[in-house]
Amino acid sequence: MTDALKTVSELTALQIREHLLSGQETVEEFTAKLGRFADAADEKIHAFAHRDERVVALQADNLQRDRAAGHLPGPLYGIPVAVKDIIDTMDFPTEYGSPIHKGRYSVGDATVVSRLRAAGAVIFGKTVSTEFATTQAGPTCNPHNTAHTPGGSSSGSAAAVAAGMVPVALGTQTNGSVIRPASYCGVYAYKPSRGLVPRTGVLDQSPSLDEVGVLARNLEDIAWVAEILTGDDGFDAATARQAPRRLYDVAVSEPPLPPKFCFVKTPWWDQVDPEAREAYEAFVDHLGDCVTHAALPDIVRNVAPWLATINESELAFCLQKEWLHNRAQLSEPLQTRIEKAMTIPVTDYLVAKDRQFHVMNAFEEYFATYDAILCPAALGTAPVGLESTGNPIMQTAWSFAGLPSLNLPLMNLSNGLPLGVQAVGAHQNDARLLRSARWLVSEFVKRNQT
Repeated sequence: MTDALKTVSELTALQIREHLLSGQETVEEFTAKLGRFADAADEKIHAFAHRDERVVALQADNLQRDRAAGHLPGPLYGIPVAVKDIIDTMDFPTEYGSPIHKGRYSVGDATVVSRLRAAGAVIFGKTVSTEFATTQAGPTCNPHNTAHTPGGSSSGSAAAVAAGMVPVALGTQTNGSVIRPASYCGVYAYKPSRGLVPRTGVLDQSPSLDEVGVLARNLEDIAWVAEILTGDDGFDAATARQAPRRLYDVAVSEPPLPPKFCFVKTPWWDQVDPEAREAYEAFVDHLGDCVTHAALPDIVRNVAPWLATINESELAFCLQKEWLHNRAQLSEPLQTRIEKAMTIPVTDYLVAKDRQFHVMNAFEEYFATYDAILCPAALGTAPVGLESTGNPIMQTAWSFAGLPSLNLPLMNLSNGLPLGVQAVGAHQNDARLLRSARWLVSEFVKRNQT
């Protein structure tokens, strides 16, 4: 692999935009060069479910023609973005990680994809998802060590960003499917507040929990891209009356006061790997008076069964056609999940749904004092093997409550694998979370240099 190819894989999204606007290279030349790098790297990583250089070249040509005709370049001009294989794209197949939908093309783009294209992004390919974004793993390997899982269900998106195949990728999270693989693969990731980003054209796995997230190599790129995705699209009821958010300008601004953080061990601290526990304790000590310890409200202890009740019930409903007509093509674990979900009493489901609002409100007093809650992003580094994508328990409370969260890839353990710190913000105050997290990363780096 030549140095020139390595260079294109190291650029951030904003650097790529500036590079292309400068005229040093055309969009087609750049994406072709990155495509060669990605295709070579993917022979070992298997991050992409679908890559077609002809489709990429056509998008690049259209952008160049528009610019030559005098149209102003969009805010994402020429930026390659990979999209998880449960998000509809009209020019790449969307197969939901299942043989049932092999070769399926959607009649149009998902809202988030339409917004990316309108802003000038190039859809670079579709990344591997676990089966229907559940737990049955695909072929993707962790770029840091191919014997380890990249996490899931946004396996390919996390691996593609980590391996330098794209600067930005879209994933989805129902429980821990964006933040956990980002921790395992050592990239930044953002799961927005419930209702901030429309999910129209995205597989319904559990509509009460599903969110579209962004993965990238820095927080600035995440804020820049995520801002494009926000706001009511007129179809997803969860985004009704939601205005687009100014994420980037706030994220890169200086906080009016040094942010305050609390670190919570969560009720699942005893499940965290011992070396990871030591690393998190050292992280808190390293930041000194910036971070204090706090305990979570008692109600959090119940969120795991409540989330499971909602997720399983809605999963069975959303996959009813596959269950009725193509049951044999579902994996055995997924068949078992659906069969068991059909026995969940409706009262249990309704109680669990009712508790989402209460759990979200239980954190209001925390965000009156702290700019963000910090906690483990995973129970440890990526487990060995590709059969399991790891345990999502460290995201469960925040996914259930609909709070925004980030993975900050700040640590590596003795096995050479990354470990993230999770930052959680107040509901619908995503910009404040991004700004506070960016300050925290800067402070952490600064203290490491002294």
